[in-house]
Amino acid sequence: MSYTESNKRIARNSLYMSIRMVAVLLVTLYTTRVALSVLGVTDFGVYNAVCGFVSMFVFLNISMSNGIQRFYNFELGRNGVGSARDVYNMALLIQLVLVVLVVALTETLGLWYLHHKMVIPADRMGAAGWIFQFSILSFVFLILQVPYSAAIMAHEKMDYYAIVGVLDAVLKLAIALALPYATADRLVVYGVLLAMISVLNFFLFYVYAKRNFVEVRLRLRFDGGLFRRMVAFSGWNIFGSFSYMMKEQGINLVLNLFFGPVVNAARGVAAQVNAGLDSFVQNVAVPVRPQVVQSYAVGDTARTLSLTYSVSKLSCLLLYMLTLPIFYETDFILRLWLADKVPPHTATFLVITMSVSFLNSLNACVSAVVHASGRMRNYQVFTAMAVLLSVPLAYVVLRMGYSAEVALWMSFVAMLLAHTVSLIILKTIVDYSIVDYLKLILWPFALVVVATCWMPYIVHLCIQPGLLRFLLTGFVCVVGVGLSVYFIALNASERALVDGLWLKARGRLSGK
Repeated sequence: MSYTESNKRIARNSLYMSIRMVAVLLVTLYTTRVALSVLGVTDFGVYNAVCGFVSMFVFLNISMSNGIQRFYNFELGRNGVGSARDVYNMALLIQLVLVVLVVALTETLGLWYLHHKMVIPADRMGAAGWIFQFSILSFVFLILQVPYSAAIMAHEKMDYYAIVGVLDAVLKLAIALALPYATADRLVVYGVLLAMISVLNFFLFYVYAKRNFVEVRLRLRFDGGLFRRMVAFSGWNIFGSFSYMMKEQGINLVLNLFFGPVVNAARGVAAQVNAGLDSFVQNVAVPVRPQVVQSYAVGDTARTLSLTYSVSKLSCLLLYMLTLPIFYETDFILRLWLADKVPPHTATFLVITMSVSFLNSLNACVSAVVHASGRMRNYQVFTAMAVLLSVPLAYVVLRMGYSAEVALWMSFVAMLLAHTVSLIILKTIVDYSIVDYLKLILWPFALVVVATCWMPYIVHLCIQPGLLRFLLTGFVCVVGVGLSVYFIALNASERALVDGLWLKARGRLSGK
């Protein structure tokens, strides 16, 4: 496949993932509102508390999934479907071991925590027990689907992946809408039906992968070397994911220690908004990862770095386009969403959290190359140390009498250090130029920011606060940043790709 065709596939897959993200986000927000109304505050709280405990183990599955994804991409790029079949078989074995581990932990430690530590009304403990079991069942099928969803992603079938994601969200909405007609305990029925959706998702991925990819075939042969490499790789992933989880929880604990739950609520709201923005940016990075790994596997370092530079730049620019109107209209957005229940500090926390996201987007692209190389130890150890530094830094500045905002800025300092460390480690893996990194990523980004950051301010000077100003601010930001990106930030090949996609889309709309 030529580079032009590969770039078109990346752009097409990014579009699929973006459509999936928008649809899932909108449907999920409405589903949450409906479920809360039907179940009531108590039952909805019980469901989230119980499922939240089980979801603590999700970082294990995410880490293993990333590892399996990397080996699929690597072997497909270097050795073809024969080696990918070995990856599939070892992935299936690894996930089965993970299922046993998770079930053992949840059915022992989890049950003890449920019955002795969770604060649940006595008359809802029975329903909570059922929800706990159905949550475990859902998680088991989520783990088992990884070898198949990883194969789909490795073959870059993002359209099917997006369809399943949208179907999942629509079915959950349908369950919430049908719940008022249930004659049995609604909370238990809700748990049963959501577990059935997890089973359905597994079979949708399983059937598609089995029918379309020849390497997805069971072979009773144990490859000890490959098994150890995959477990070791995923083990370092787990270490890195665990450090990020500890950073988030550590910051929350430190803020709670000095300021109480009100500040935690503010950080929670800011994190929720930022999670949505990060999801949009991931839709740029995810479709590129398979080709980054496959290019590295065949020794095409130039292609690997070119993709990394492009996706790093576009991730930052997309995030900037989304955050610029939020920065100017933070107060209006929060009032529109939360009415008069906006916790103190929320607006400033949101700005700080969005700033950290820019570093996260840059680091995610560097990690794609590190994942491709498989040399994870130094990267995960040193970046984890830098990330975790945010917790003691936050504690120190609060002990010195600084505000909660200053403590949160310590996360930015820690992530800046982590990104610097990751660039140094990347230099030991591939021979790249720091000057090129600055010139091809940060310089175009800085030019776009200088060219556009003042545009929404003019709208603010001319129009009073309200819905009209919010809409005009968003329009000015999208159009202004979009045009600036096209004429300032994109290189010749990237601009040619955009032109080609635009002409193709216009031809389809006109029926030509």
